[in-house]
Amino acid sequence: PEEKGSAMRDLRGFWKFAVGVLIALWSAFLLFTALTVALHPVLQGSISLSFGLAIVFLAYPLSPGRSKTARGAGRVLIFGSENAPSVLDLFLLALSLAPCLYIMYAWEEIVRNPGQYEMYQLYIGGVLILALLEGTRRSLGIVIPLLVAGFLLYALFGESIPGRFGHGGFGLEEILYQIYLMTEGVWGLLTDMTSRLIALFVIFGPVLFATGVGKTFMDLAKLGGGRIRGGPGHVAVIASSFFGMLSGSAVANVATTGAFTIPTMKRMGFPPSFAGAVEATASSGGQIMPPIMGAGAFIMAEFLNIPYLTVMVAAIIPAIIFYFGVGAGVYVEACRYGLGTMPPEMMPKIREVLHPRQLMVFVLPVGTLLVLLVMLLPPQMCAAWALVVTMGVFLLTGGPLSGRGIVERIKIIWEGYFRAILTALAWLMVMMSCVQVAVSLISLTGFGVKVSQLIIELAGTHISLALGAAMLTALILGMGMTTTAAYVIAAAVLIPAMAGLKLPLLASHLFVFYFAVFSGLTPPVCIAVYTGAAIAEANWLSTAWIAIRLAVSAFVLPFYFMFNTAYLMQGTALEIILLVIGGLVAMLFIQGGVMGYLVKHLTQIERVLIFIGGIVMLAGGRWALIGLAIGGIGYLLMHFDIQIPVIGIRRT
Repeated sequence: PEEKGSAMRDLRGFWKFAVGVLIALWSAFLLFTALTVALHPVLQGSISLSFGLAIVFLAYPLSPGRSKTARGAGRVLIFGSENAPSVLDLFLLALSLAPCLYIMYAWEEIVRNPGQYEMYQLYIGGVLILALLEGTRRSLGIVIPLLVAGFLLYALFGESIPGRFGHGGFGLEEILYQIYLMTEGVWGLLTDMTSRLIALFVIFGPVLFATGVGKTFMDLAKLGGGRIRGGPGHVAVIASSFFGMLSGSAVANVATTGAFTIPTMKRMGFPPSFAGAVEATASSGGQIMPPIMGAGAFIMAEFLNIPYLTVMVAAIIPAIIFYFGVGAGVYVEACRYGLGTMPPEMMPKIREVLHPRQLMVFVLPVGTLLVLLVMLLPPQMCAAWALVVTMGVFLLTGGPLSGRGIVERIKIIWEGYFRAILTALAWLMVMMSCVQVAVSLISLTGFGVKVSQLIIELAGTHISLALGAAMLTALILGMGMTTTAAYVIAAAVLIPAMAGLKLPLLASHLFVFYFAVFSGLTPPVCIAVYTGAAIAEANWLSTAWIAIRLAVSAFVLPFYFMFNTAYLMQGTALEIILLVIGGLVAMLFIQGGVMGYLVKHLTQIERVLIFIGGIVMLAGGRWALIGLAIGGIGYLLMHFDIQIPVIGIRRT
C-alpha cells in the first residue's frame, strides 16, 4: 500500500454495510484463488478491478470539499455527503462495472481471437479508461491521471511532434483496442500482479497489526534501541523498519509509529525538524526492507522472471547499510546535543516482551511466510497461508476461549480486513490498472526506446552521466506519485537503456526502485516529509533537508551496487563480509561528514576528509583501505585538535 491523496468518506449505515459485503466477497475470492485455483489473468484482473472500482466510487467523493458543504439537490445528485454517495457516484459505479462484467463474460473469446473486435467493444473500453482516470483522481489526486492522459495524447498526436520523440501516430480505434482487448493492455502485468499477488500482502500487514503485532514491534524496538545514546531516535529507526516492511507505505508508517516516536524524541531534546526527519527517513526505508518490501519488489520479480526470494536476498545488505546510516546520524546528533538513552520508566519489561504468547502472534505468521517463500512456493500462496496462520493463532491464543471472546477476536480480524481493503487495496487496484494503461502506451509508441537511446548517447560521454539521468528521471516521476507507480513507469522507460549499456538487470531494477522509493524525501513534493513535519510541528523544508542527509546512503549506494554486485549477495562469503564491515564503517564516516559532528564539532577540512573517506570506502576492495586512510586523517586532525586557518577552525 502507498499513500493516498484525497479525503475518504466515513460511510455509515447501509453504505458501510454494502462496502462491508464487497470487502467480504473480495477477501474470500482472493484467499480462495491463492490457495486453490489460479484463474486466467484477464478473468482474475477483471473480477478484482470490479471490486476496486465499486469501493472507490462509494468511498471517495467527486470533491471532498463540496461533499462537506453541499446541500439540497447538489448533495443528493452530484456531491453526496461525508457519510453517503450521490446519485452520480452510483451512476459512475454502474458505468465502471459494465466493462469489467463484459470481460468476465467474454474473456475466453477475446483471448482466443486476437485482432477481432466489434466497435461496441471499443466504446466499452473507452468507458473503462475514463472510469480508471476518474477513480484514480478521486483516490490519489490528479498527478497520475494527468500522466496517463499525457501518454494518450502522445499516442494520438505523435506525428505532430518533431524530432526524436515523434512517431507515426495511432488512431483512437487502434489505441482503444490495444488497451481494452489486448492482454498487454489494461489486463496486463500490473493489474494481474495486484489482483493475484500484491492484494494478499496489502491485507496481511493490517490484519497482522490488528492482532497485536504493532505493540510487539514497538516493544522490541524499545528494547533494541532504547538503551543506545539518542534512544527515542533509534526506537523510531527500528520500529519504522519493522512496520515498513509489512505496510509498504511511507506515509502510513510515519503516521503509525511517528505518533509515538516523534513526541518522545522532542521531549528527550531532539529538535522538531530532526525528529520529523528521522521518522520520515526510517519509514521510507521500510519499502526496501526485506522480507516484505514495497509492492514494487514483487513486480520487479515478475519483470525479471525470477523468484521473489532472489529480490529479497539481494536487498538485504543495502537495507542494513541504509538503516545503520540512519542510526549513525541519530547517534551523531545525540552526541551533539548531549542526549542519553530512554528513561527506564518508558522501557518495557523484557519478560513481558519475550512472553511466548506475545511473540507467537508475530513469529508464527511471519515465520510461515518466510519458510514458504524459501520453499519457492508462489508468493500469493505464501501470503494466504500466513494470513490463515495469523487468524488461527489469534483466535486460539488472543484471549479466553469463550464464545464471547472468540466473537470479539473475529471482529478484530474483520476490522483488519475492512481497513486494509477500504483504505489501501481498493484504490491501489484502480491505480495500478490506470498505470498499466500508461505502460502499454509507452510500449505501443516506443517512448521507452527513444528515452533509452538518449541515455545510451549520454553514456557515450560517461556512464555516470547515464546513471545520473536515470536517477533524476526516477526522482522526478516519484514526485506526487506512489512508489509503485513511479517505479513501474520509470522501469518501463529506463530499464531498456540500462540493459543496452550491458548493466546487470537486477541491479538496474533495484537502482530505479531505490530512487522511486526515496523520491518521497526530495522536495518539492515529499509526502513522507510533510507527514513527519506535521506531527513534529516543524518547518517541512528544514525537515526535508535533514531527511536527505540522514538518507544519504540511499542516494549513494545504488551507484555502487551497479558495479559491485557483492552488495546484492553475489560474490564469495569473505568478499561480502568485508564489504558489509567496510560499508558500516563508511556510513559512520559519511554521516559524521554530512552532519558535521563526531565526538566533537568537525572543522570544514575534517568534514571533507571524513566524508570523502566514507564515499571511497563504499567501493570496497583496496579502495576501502584508501578511504579508511583518507577518513583516518580527518579523524586524527579532530582527535589532536589540529586547527588550520580559514578551513580548519572548530566551532565551539
